[in-house]
Amino acid sequence: MCGLVPLTVGLFIFFSWWTARAFFAIGLHSFEGYGFLWTLISIPIAFVGLLLLIIFLIRNFQDNWRHSVIGLLIILVNIPVCYWVLTKQAELDRRAYIKMYNKTKQDNLGLTLKTSDFEKQLGTLDDGETLVDFYYPKYIDERHHDSYPTIDSVKLIVTDEFTTRYLTLPRIDKGECTKLYLDNEFKLLDQW
Repeated sequence: MCGLVPLTVGLFIFFSWWTARAFFAIGLHSFEGYGFLWTLISIPIAFVGLLLLIIFLIRNFQDNWRHSVIGLLIILVNIPVCYWVLTKQAELDRRAYIKMYNKTKQDNLGLTLKTSDFEKQLGTLDDGETLVDFYYPKYIDERHHDSYPTIDSVKLIVTDEFTTRYLTLPRIDKGECTKLYLDNEFKLLDQW
């Protein structure tokens, strides 16, 4: 139990946070705090589990060594899982998530994100539909710490069968989730 409880609760918090971002573009920033707090709580739980396992090993190693090894593996599996979660969280936190709403009353709009160094096809979007995707915002003077970093502007290219429109996305920092609306005049709004 001292190995399974930290593992399952920690993974539930992480996957809930990840799913909210990847499928709904919802930040759930409080879940990062919950995950950090759960990590602090899990360390003593795992330590107590190891202590109980050592006592069990001393008393019953001859009879139940298989149970001891399984218990040790369940507790120790938390270490690589915790490392994986922390590295994955750091990678996911570098992304900017956008949820696009098509309110243009036109179907089959092609959406593409473009900056000076990348271009990403988002797909097509019909009227009334939404699309969630992400990109990595580029900070131009990221190494210069005494000034406010400027961001390479991101263009949203909206194509239909007749025209191509170039719209500038608002500033979306790393780790943020933003909802954007295309209205019937093809203006990009951050509130509807």
